[in-house]
Amino acid sequence: MASQNRPPQTRQLTKPKFDKLSDVKPGIHGYNTFVKIEEIKKEQIKRYDGSLLVVSEGLAGDDTGVIKFRVVGEYANILEKGKCYAWRNGLSEVVQERHRLSLDQFGRITPEKDDLVVVNQNGKKYSDIEYVRKDARPNTNRRDNRDNRDNRDNRDNRDNRDNRDNRDNRDNRGQRRPQGNRPRGGNQKRD
Repeated sequence: MASQNRPPQTRQLTKPKFDKLSDVKPGIHGYNTFVKIEEIKKEQIKRYDGSLLVVSEGLAGDDTGVIKFRVVGEYANILEKGKCYAWRNGLSEVVQERHRLSLDQFGRITPEKDDLVVVNQNGKKYSDIEYVRKDARPNTNRRDNRDNRDNRDNRDNRDNRDNRDNRDNRDNRGQRRPQGNRPRGGNQKRD
């Protein structure tokens, strides 16, 4: 009862840490960064229900370099060329082996002061780096290992046959059924 009477504890929010584009790695989600929009192209796509979806694609950068971005939905309307924005909880995707920034439903873009970010056009172009997908590490414990396939198939067939025989000799309570012409029942006398 005493724990129900306590007021709820409030947690102090921490300030977000903003990274440079050089620190944003491909496939990492939840990054925060300040960028300036260098190039932008907006497109409206008509949905099946007749509504319009706004998609913005372009080039954004900071003092370490530039990267391509794609924003869909409500935040695509607010982006303008030459303005600075804070990207919070963003996505870092690899699309067609190229690095790209985007947002999901939890991400947010807010306008910032225009002199906050100076773009280095001669810096690294993160979207020009080709990322090659790594092959999955071979798992030696997998059942489809080809080395012992024939032996395993024979063993599996034998095990299945044994399990089927055992299953046929048991009733629905898991007890063994008598076999052959033996009398069924408990304390019966044999002839």
